Amino acid sequence: MLPAAPNGDSLAKVLVVGLDSADPTLLLRWCDSGELPVLQSLRERGAWGALASPPAMGDEASWATFWTGLTPERHGRFFYRQVVPGSYAFRRAVAEDAHAPPFWEAISRAGRRVAVVDVPKSPVTTELSGIQLADWRTHGREGATRSTPPELAADVLERFGDDPMDRYGTPGYMCLGDKLPRESYPLYVSGLLYSLRQKAAYSRELLGQGGWDMFLTVFKESHCVAHQCWHLSDPSHPAYDVELAEEVGNPVKRVYQALDQELGELLEMVSPDTRVIVFSDMGMEANATGEHLLEAVLLRRERSLPLSLLHRASLWGQGSKNRRVRRFARRTLVRSRRFRTAFQVPHNEVAGAIRVNVVGREPEGRIQPGAELERFCSELSRDLLQLVDPKTGRRLVDEVIRTDAPSDGTPTGMPDLLVVWNRDAPITAVASSRLGRVRVPSRDWRSGNHVADGVFFCVGPGVSAGQLDGASLTDLAPTTATLLGVELDDVDGVPLPVFEGEAVSVGGSAGESSDWGFADCQRD
Repeated sequence: MLPAAPNGDSLAKVLVVGLDSADPTLLLRWCDSGELPVLQSLRERGAWGALASPPAMGDEASWATFWTGLTPERHGRFFYRQVVPGSYAFRRAVAEDAHAPPFWEAISRAGRRVAVVDVPKSPVTTELSGIQLADWRTHGREGATRSTPPELAADVLERFGDDPMDRYGTPGYMCLGDKLPRESYPLYVSGLLYSLRQKAAYSRELLGQGGWDMFLTVFKESHCVAHQCWHLSDPSHPAYDVELAEEVGNPVKRVYQALDQELGELLEMVSPDTRVIVFSDMGMEANATGEHLLEAVLLRRERSLPLSLLHRASLWGQGSKNRRVRRFARRTLVRSRRFRTAFQVPHNEVAGAIRVNVVGREPEGRIQPGAELERFCSELSRDLLQLVDPKTGRRLVDEVIRTDAPSDGTPTGMPDLLVVWNRDAPITAVASSRLGRVRVPSRDWRSGNHVADGVFFCVGPGVSAGQLDGASLTDLAPTTATLLGVELDDVDGVPLPVFEGEAVSVGGSAGESSDWGFADCQRD
């Protein structure tokens, strides 16, 4: 059973709604055109602006940044597969590996009552003043649906159903890293819209119990639809399918509009005194990537020709249809990383990730920390920035980012360099005067993928309407806590300067009619 709400309290003092990877450019475009009336109303009434996410990193890093208030270098969550510190192997990372707790733990310890629904990549807090539901309808679920109190998960699954579309290894799994088969799109889109309705229905039910100091819920569907259906939202995309678009419409717009409508219904439930934060953690674009080429490029730079040839052969072996050949190729790569100066580590297609074989950090390091490491990274960055398309001469790397990963032996799974790909067109081969031409068979990538930076909208008492620059994803945790009179220790963000004065107690009682006016925004 859920903790009972105190009698007479409002539904929520602070309402936070996450739209997972909803692209800011599309959101604002459709706000301007009147196709997202609820979000446009928030934009007109309150403060809004870009929300900086960790540069060149994907959703794993961004969500951990949200719920810790820390940068990835401090919270340690980079990708779902990370280097095992002190080795050359990779392992699956989970939320509990983060070096800091979620911010709602501090809010709960301060005696505030919280509801947390499906924040991606977050651990479950077992002792909580309120409830938490995790890995129910999130993108890239890390395990079984679980909750505090424990019996809540089973109750939600029984009444609102499970989500096989995002459970890896099940027959219904469709949130793939590769492009969906053409015949799967109608089912995929209808499944996302159904999932959205179920999440919204449960969120309304839970919010309606009232008495929440903080109510936080996140919708995944904007994330999933953009990964697989981006090409259907853009007629200029090379993979645009006219017949399929006529059948399923613009799936990205359909999901965004459904989110807009469900958001309006949530907002209609709360008092005008409720402080509201709606945000997207990062954006999306067409998925042009050179991930499949990066390891081969690094191999070309190795001074030992036999070693380079061995690794190149191993890379090709990974593309074999023979399982034993693929297994041998993977083992060969792992065993031989100790001879390398640098090697690729797993990452989202948004950017390539490179780990340098540093003395004192890796078991058999080749590059000394300090001046030699700086020189090596500078030379490697130069080589990467010189890569071009061998047919057109187009530059293929926009930027190489040096992370703040410790190089002095401190255990960490972070990469040292991030390679930001030019997303203007598909990348099938690379070339440079020093490395020659490199070509490796490519996967059939999903059509949309992440880009940095999301967007936020804030409304409530004391908020002046207008655009605010300089906000970061690290700021949302301290902002939410401050509104509830709680100070977070040792976070990288600061409270957004959009709410004036102290957080207020909401005067309306549970179920009291709201005068937000969002009912006028609803569609039939």
